[in-house]
Amino acid sequence: MDKPIVLTEYPKSGGSWIVSMIGDALEIPKRDIYVRPGFDLFEIAKHPWYMGVENFDFPIKSIIKSHELPNSSLIDFDARYIHLVRDGRDVVVSKWFFEKDFCVKNGITSLFDKNFDEYVEEVAQEWTKYVLDWMNQGVITIYYEDFLSAPEKYLDVLLKQVSDFHVQESVLKEVVSKHTKKNSSESLSKIFKHNTFVRKGISGDWKNHFSKKNIESFDSVARDAMLLLGYES
Repeated sequence: MDKPIVLTEYPKSGGSWIVSMIGDALEIPKRDIYVRPGFDLFEIAKHPWYMGVENFDFPIKSIIKSHELPNSSLIDFDARYIHLVRDGRDVVVSKWFFEKDFCVKNGITSLFDKNFDEYVEEVAQEWTKYVLDWMNQGVITIYYEDFLSAPEKYLDVLLKQVSDFHVQESVLKEVVSKHTKKNSSESLSKIFKHNTFVRKGISGDWKNHFSKKNIESFDSVARDAMLLLGYES
């Protein structure tokens, strides 16, 4: 590797899971673009990516999670990019519970009082802009749903695209089994008392929460992006 890999995603698209698997498969440090000196949102030293880490640099051989748009000033170094996408409707639901439940109960934010109907449209607009901006950059695009369905297969395909390091099948199996939903949740339990960072991790949960009005308002904003990504036909 001659440059870091940046995995960019709209929040709650599964980036922590994919970054963890890439990092372990390639045996490289896992980083977060927002963790810099002075970071104090939570006890970062207990996070599995940062245990025993003395400085928060971004080594040349590393995988970095980011929610930044293209050409962000935060990424002031040359990098290889992966764009992770997830069905925007599932993103809405996952982000809703993350902000309303996880962030408030863990003291990351003090209050969340948004209306769900308005929230659907707000996130649909943000998600649409994000994915369309990155789709215009010509970077590798991967799908969260693919990794849910066949994680070893799609991890292998991705690693061959971003690295010349051959990863054996046995290593892929080990990495995938290490980063199950249960194991990922347990690894974060030392940091967060209310540990729902990994909530369901499934596809299609939006059907349990979207009303007819929500479906229509999301579609009115995000239809072009959903068509482009193949989530709608």
